[in-house]
Amino acid sequence: MVGVNHINAPLVVDIDAHTLTEYVPAKPLESNLEVVFVSAEQGSLRAPFEPCGQLNCGNTLKFPFARGANKPTAVAIVDAQVLVAADAATETKRVVELTLDTAALGELDYAPGDTVAVLPSNAPQIVAQLLQRLDLSEQADSVCHLSLALNCAKKSAKIPGHIPATTTPRELLTHCLSLHAVPQKQFLSALASCTSESKERSFLASLSSKQGAAHYQTLILKRGLCLMDLLELCTTCQPTLALLVEHLPRLLPRPYSIANSPLECSQQLRIIYSIRANKAGVTTSMLEAMRELYREKQQPVQLYIYPREQNAFRYTDQELSGNQILIAVGTGLAPFLGFLAHKQLHKELATGQTWLYVGAKTPQAILKQQQLLAWQKASILQSLRLCYSRSTTGEQPKYVQQLLEQDAQQLVELMQQSTTVLYVCADGAAISKCINDGLRRCLQLVLKLDETEATQWLKEMRAKGKYREDIWL
Repeated sequence: MVGVNHINAPLVVDIDAHTLTEYVPAKPLESNLEVVFVSAEQGSLRAPFEPCGQLNCGNTLKFPFARGANKPTAVAIVDAQVLVAADAATETKRVVELTLDTAALGELDYAPGDTVAVLPSNAPQIVAQLLQRLDLSEQADSVCHLSLALNCAKKSAKIPGHIPATTTPRELLTHCLSLHAVPQKQFLSALASCTSESKERSFLASLSSKQGAAHYQTLILKRGLCLMDLLELCTTCQPTLALLVEHLPRLLPRPYSIANSPLECSQQLRIIYSIRANKAGVTTSMLEAMRELYREKQQPVQLYIYPREQNAFRYTDQELSGNQILIAVGTGLAPFLGFLAHKQLHKELATGQTWLYVGAKTPQAILKQQQLLAWQKASILQSLRLCYSRSTTGEQPKYVQQLLEQDAQQLVELMQQSTTVLYVCADGAAISKCINDGLRRCLQLVLKLDETEATQWLKEMRAKGKYREDIWL
């Protein structure tokens, strides 16, 4: 699983071209919150800050999909390796593998395919820019708390659960609020009310309107403009911190697949992320900054993680005697590296066949290709099929679904065996659909089924737990 939120993208927008002359702006929410700064003396009485802001919210704040009673815990980055170098010509992203010392988590019970959640933080430079825009630079680390506004008319109004009882503006903007979330229309309308210049105010109000739906689709949903982009475009927009707390959602943890077997090393695990040069994700930007810090200091760097609930997408001792068909695109290969390492360490028990299909942009973008070839040579992998979407060679398949269709006869025969499980790690959208369609065509060709029958065949595989999917984000 790989985080892909967009920041640092070049911003060129003609606001006049995206402003309507006639529209009805969305009705902004009434302001229910206010920020109250406490005296220096009162601030000194606050309990010590946890380094990660959401951990200051007490036991009532739940972390999504946390396994059992596990809470975010500081672990150390003890190694960082670039697996794939960025290549602008082929739009290949840099791919990095981090090794984490998980001793602080105790005896962590996991299997290949399990995931951990990483607590992100917004980039310090972005937070500094926003503090300056809010005219809070001098109060950035002053203790404050959120309270209901005196004129609050909403009976159900309350302080969001991800906001600490006492906090600071820097903590809120760094750890608690998603600065790059999709701006909702009521938020746009509220921002318009905070904007003094008429053209900028009309632009934001127009975007918030029902009549401005096409521009909202283009700028917000397709191009991914977020709060920071809107503040850059609308220089006279001056929102309050309370307004941001009210409208911006919680900064949520991001899931990452564990990319190793628990048998490889005690109290360590590896995660893999990819990062674009001009569209880096919030979490991957943080991880990249940590990687740079580790490289400079050659000392462990801390981040916060927790184990997530387990699901069927895992490779346990029960799967060792069965067959696996593994299908991955790009960094979707990450969990399968753990599968194969685990099989190698249980070679005497692993009696089934394992086939691996991998799609990438270029041969250089295949994760740990030499290791994959070594597993094939050692018969850990019975079949290894690779394809490259940027390939320039004539008839060579470019996409995974083409490889599947080339192998249709043998593939369907393996799928029909009772011990075979199909694992797909892709995007859960267009790529996953193409893979599913490729499998359906294989069934139609080999078993002489029509489209409806083949679709039902795959549906039954899913229902029986024989078609398992993981989605990278």
